[in-house]
Amino acid sequence: MLYDRDYRILNAKEELQLQRAHQYLASKKNGFTVAQLFRYHKMMPEAGYHFESIFPNNYLNIDELDNHDRLDIACTSFLSLIEQQATEREIINLINKNKYYFIIGSILKSSYSFGYHCAYAIKEFALPPNFIADYLLIDKSSSGHQLVFVELESPNGTIVNADGTFGNSIRKGLKQIEDWDEWIDGNFSHLRLQFQKYLGTHTPLPDELMTLDKTRIHYTIVAGRRKDFKEKTYRLQRKLKKENDITLLHYDNLIDTVQLFKRSGNY
Repeated sequence: MLYDRDYRILNAKEELQLQRAHQYLASKKNGFTVAQLFRYHKMMPEAGYHFESIFPNNYLNIDELDNHDRLDIACTSFLSLIEQQATEREIINLINKNKYYFIIGSILKSSYSFGYHCAYAIKEFALPPNFIADYLLIDKSSSGHQLVFVELESPNGTIVNADGTFGNSIRKGLKQIEDWDEWIDGNFSHLRLQFQKYLGTHTPLPDELMTLDKTRIHYTIVAGRRKDFKEKTYRLQRKLKKENDITLLHYDNLIDTVQLFKRSGNY
């Protein structure tokens, strides 16, 4: 769970609000205007969006991006920690403790163009018995759901070598992704069982998450800072994306994209 409450359960007030919102929308049998759709969303309880989603306790609520003060505080805290020579575990702890999941969600905005409808984040997603992804992002678009497995590496240390080739941190991330990819090829039925653990009671698991389709599976490594990347690093980054569908980001990419949320207001 990402949150302090279980969104698979609504209280009486939320159930009533949800019922009224659906009744209002259903009354517009000949379609609805933008103003009427806006009114529907105003009538919906925040918990209702979670409740009706596939993974209620892992739903990334877009309304949180309207809180610009919180975005600023998150960016300041995130940047301060990185500049203190933090480890990847300390970064994960900051995100999880403060529920700054939009920092990880920013990867969808900065690096993928699935055509966002809604998004989910699952922290410490298990590929049993030996592997755990720091985060799994799930994005829904008109073509179905896409999976992005995320590995956070150190923002400090040997990120790239003097000639711009990948250093130890990035190579460690690549080895981790290689292991994940091999596991998925041989254990997709177990991956489906993992999804069931997070499933809500309102919406069944979609077909595309029940069968192996590698075109829906993507990987992201976050390591180092902008200053670490050299011209050759960026060439290797583009090659990695083209040939292996692995996105390589530095931590400044995440900070930049969270700042963009203040203007765009969506993932």
